[in-house]
Amino acid sequence: MASRTIETGEIELPFEFEGIITVSLPMRSVIRGIMEASAVDIPVLVTGETGTGKDLIAAAIHKRSQRQDKPYIPVNTGAMAPELIASEIFGHERGSFTGAQEARAGIFEQADGGTVFLDEIATMDEKTQVSLLRVLEEKAFRRVGGIKKIGVDVRIIAATNENLERNVAEKRFREDLFYRLNVFHINVPPLRERPGAITVLTDHFLSHFSAVYGKDVERVSPETYRLLRRYPWPGNVRELENAIEYAVAVVHGQTIHIEDLPIEVSEPAPSLPVLATTEETQSLRDALDAHRWNREDTARALGMSRTTLWRKMREAGLTSR
Repeated sequence: MASRTIETGEIELPFEFEGIITVSLPMRSVIRGIMEASAVDIPVLVTGETGTGKDLIAAAIHKRSQRQDKPYIPVNTGAMAPELIASEIFGHERGSFTGAQEARAGIFEQADGGTVFLDEIATMDEKTQVSLLRVLEEKAFRRVGGIKKIGVDVRIIAATNENLERNVAEKRFREDLFYRLNVFHINVPPLRERPGAITVLTDHFLSHFSAVYGKDVERVSPETYRLLRRYPWPGNVRELENAIEYAVAVVHGQTIHIEDLPIEVSEPAPSLPVLATTEETQSLRDALDAHRWNREDTARALGMSRTTLWRKMREAGLTSR
């Protein structure tokens, strides 16, 4: 695959670039952004919905940068307990909190000279945001419970599926930190805005998982392709990948049919009626607000699939804030 190229009118892009399929005009723009960001040593902010591949973009920037031979450490702050984020990133001194029986270097010290990728940056609390701002401004920080400044040379790439500008306006994210992170911005479009890429990605995942599972699955039926292109993919590329992996794992024969797909894709619920009352719409909005418009967390809290939540949001006119 890597030998194929796509003409953009300015440069030639490979069909697959550092593990990212470049089909569709929006993705070509993203790849150009990666190449431009790789050439300069400045902070980068990557935005886009869950499952769009922001982690692949961050890794590609590091791999193509002058820091490529130094450490690259990805950190998903959203997967950490809020009270532990600062300790994980900046390290801590002995006795700085219950359970801190010895001093420990954090991720920034471990990544000195290289790149730290901070995913779900919006989950950081105010105190950690201040410490991160100090790293960007002073190239130094203190461990949790420490008084000594530690110098560090680290490039920061941050990512979020939230609207940080809105978070700044709502005083949920520091404005000065936002501008320090947003020196170079790459936005990844959702899969539903790249329908031409769905067939290509499906074929790519089909080939990959056929090899992984040692199966001779060669094709997808025409009606299945049509369904895949109509489906809204609230989980984006990650959801499509999971759907094709499931289909390859369960299919009998060489062709994937609609019934081989996960049920939430193959048998979408009937179109829901428009929410009848303002109260129902407000309840859905309140649930989204409570989970900072993270659809995965909101769906889990409401006891429904992400697909069902997405349909309800569309019916209520809540697909964007």
